[in-house]
Amino acid sequence: MKIFVTGGTGFIGSHICRALIQAGHSIICLKRKTSSLNRCVDFRERAQWVDHDSAGWAQVVIASKPRALVHCAWTGVTVAERDDWKIQGENIAFFLELMRVAEAAGVKQFITFGSQAEYGPIQGRVNEDHPCRPTTAYGIGKLACLTLLEGFARQRQMSQAWLRLFSIYGPGEGSQWFIPNLVRQMKAGQAPQLTGCEQRYDYLHVHDLASAVLAVLRQPETSGVFNLSSNTSLPLKQVVQLIKEYAGCRVAPSFGALPYRPGQSMHMEGDSTRFYETFAFMPQVTIVEGLRKLVAETPAT
Repeated sequence: MKIFVTGGTGFIGSHICRALIQAGHSIICLKRKTSSLNRCVDFRERAQWVDHDSAGWAQVVIASKPRALVHCAWTGVTVAERDDWKIQGENIAFFLELMRVAEAAGVKQFITFGSQAEYGPIQGRVNEDHPCRPTTAYGIGKLACLTLLEGFARQRQMSQAWLRLFSIYGPGEGSQWFIPNLVRQMKAGQAPQLTGCEQRYDYLHVHDLASAVLAVLRQPETSGVFNLSSNTSLPLKQVVQLIKEYAGCRVAPSFGALPYRPGQSMHMEGDSTRFYETFAFMPQVTIVEGLRKLVAETPAT
């Protein structure tokens, strides 16, 4: 089918685009004129690209008549920007714009990504019935878009799947994030300055995330809010030790060199049973294998 994708040049979006093309779908991708296509080299010629900052972009998308929309774009995801209300407000305005385009194009299935930030600070394993009490502008903005989409989809008889993500990792992730930054330092033989790393986090490989989107597309009538995670967690210190082993780093990490952030979640794990049962899904990449391959494929600096 024809699928409209936003954020296709980003970490998550590029993997989803690649999986869609490999599964035989055709894609029309929204980007900025200044967007880098470095993550898209292998499929850039097989996608139709539309610049969001060009006049008439919406008409181009509408004319292509996509059957589904996969919304991956969201700005202001770093810690420094998560309480920037201007940025998060712009995300909401763009979301409203996308809903109008989806209606005009005749989109039947709207798939997009929420965040564990919608729940607020998490201390344990949570399912979709856990109360949503977001404490950041980012989490509040996500939850606002969910409310908008649910109402819109009911009125327009459109299916909508809201996939609430926890921690995603894998090739192509920005170097500023924890795992790629750790891999880079350890492959360079440096001692990372870390907290005590006693947190338990839930990491899902980006390849499994892309496979999950394909599973949702195969059930176009299914709507709902779904946690999407690896359905398990492990201590962050174990993640660090695995990377150290695979990188062959002989320098010991400096655990405890940094303080925990105020309000630090020490156990953040998603219960994804609802998603797994609804879409007959099971992740294929274990954290051990995912980290091993990631370290092997990351060039030494």
